Amino acid sequence: MNESRNIAEKLLLLRKSNSFPVDPGRLLRSDPDRFQRFSARLPGMLMDYSRNAVDDAGLGVLHELSAASIAQARQRMFEGRRINTTEDRAVLHHVWRSRDFDALLTPDEARNCRDGIQRMRSISSSLHAGHLPGLPDEPVRDVVHIGIGGSLLGPKLLCEAFPPAGPTPRVHFLSSVDALEREQLLPRLEARTTVVVVVSKSFSTSEVLAHGERLREWQTASLDDSAAERRRFAVTANPARAESFGVPRSGILPMGEWTGGRFSVWSPVGLTAAIAMGPDAFDRLCEGGASMDRHFLNENHRSNLPVLHGLLACWNRNVGGLAGHVLAPYDSRLAGLPAWLQQVSMESNGKSVTHAGRTVNYGTSPLVFGACGTDAQHALFQAFHQGTEVVPVDFIGVVRPDHPDGDAHTLLLSHLLAQATALALGRDAEEVRAAMADGDAGSAQAGALVPHRVMPGGRPSTVLLLDRLVPETLGMLLVLYEHSVFVQSVIWDINAFDQWGVELGKELCDRIVPALSGETAPANDLASLAGLVEEIRDRSR
Repeated sequence: MNESRNIAEKLLLLRKSNSFPVDPGRLLRSDPDRFQRFSARLPGMLMDYSRNAVDDAGLGVLHELSAASIAQARQRMFEGRRINTTEDRAVLHHVWRSRDFDALLTPDEARNCRDGIQRMRSISSSLHAGHLPGLPDEPVRDVVHIGIGGSLLGPKLLCEAFPPAGPTPRVHFLSSVDALEREQLLPRLEARTTVVVVVSKSFSTSEVLAHGERLREWQTASLDDSAAERRRFAVTANPARAESFGVPRSGILPMGEWTGGRFSVWSPVGLTAAIAMGPDAFDRLCEGGASMDRHFLNENHRSNLPVLHGLLACWNRNVGGLAGHVLAPYDSRLAGLPAWLQQVSMESNGKSVTHAGRTVNYGTSPLVFGACGTDAQHALFQAFHQGTEVVPVDFIGVVRPDHPDGDAHTLLLSHLLAQATALALGRDAEEVRAAMADGDAGSAQAGALVPHRVMPGGRPSTVLLLDRLVPETLGMLLVLYEHSVFVQSVIWDINAFDQWGVELGKELCDRIVPALSGETAPANDLASLAGLVEEIRDRSR
């Protein structure tokens, strides 16, 4: 892994050399063939990276520095090596897409996974049709999915992208331990026509159990034990805990210890999505994801979409010194994509030590955020065009809409292309003066406005176009991002598959709860904490 560390350090040297990064606006103006050379294609997808601040020489350096390390790390992951070294685990979430369980799992594990997929398909097929499994006369109108982080963000994204219709139940998601959303939801539901899906790898996550226990009480207040159990399902790597919670064994689906939560939507964690989409559509999603796996494994790095995307992210972070990454999907069905990638990227690569435990001297995960297209334009983009922080943007568009208003869709895609172009090219003072010459402003006033209307340009972005938003192309897009994040972790020599940073807060929370509830004296090891506990207790009386 030392070579990987050297890659990031060499990128820092490029930044200090003043040779890179380069102005993408200048590159676009001077090179009419740049789009052809700086774009890559797959059936159903195009990635245009011509607006990034890298030229042929810089891209060549990236490939030269990284090729061997990426190939080796990628092979180790797909061979089932224990690349999650701090937890001594293999990283095998991709087998849920390929369904090739026998190649990498023990016979018992493979059998358990195949059984889980078959039962997931059976359960989701019945619920998609609007009734309990095996009980066509027992209607189901609502599904409540309880999870947090990776147990929820992926399924929620899929349900928003492909919402239920017809007899398919409505889907509701509960995550934050804030009880208000739950208590506002329950009066709108009927226990007999509602099923509850609890998703937790350990089945010990406090937020998930808090909602689960309340929903269990709500069910048993209206249903006998047997009827309530028929309306409970769980996805977990700890089936014993789920069974003791009151989920029947037939309703417990596996996810595997080797499946990280943020990469788990392809597993039975996607049960709720399969209910909304239908099991056939969910299978198509996995097929699309598996096709991107094959592309990542087999395609030359110079036309390999996840490799290129990951390398450009590292270029922006370490050569450009840019600390952010924005997703702007120009399709309302992808509204959940920024939150999903936020976790995949920041929980994976928000690390500051290498595999060997050495503190890094270079930036790792950018801060990921975003919003849907034209909404983002009217909220975020002013800062991107004229602010002091340069933030790379991924523009995501869908070429063919699933609605009849072609004029609106043309306008939407025109906004996407206009923003990407404006960020790259900008507008200098001379262009501002020329544009203002046709206006009514007086010369003195116009001269004063010039600096306020100048846009520096040179802001990097990538355009990702899907021919249509269908399960296959969304599967491809999600896996592109998964592998891009993995490529970044290889360059930075960090473990993308653990998340120790979330543990300390959990431990402190366990100590604070009894203090806030009055069971113990306020903690006095930190004055500010003790003061806040006292204030909250006083104000709660």
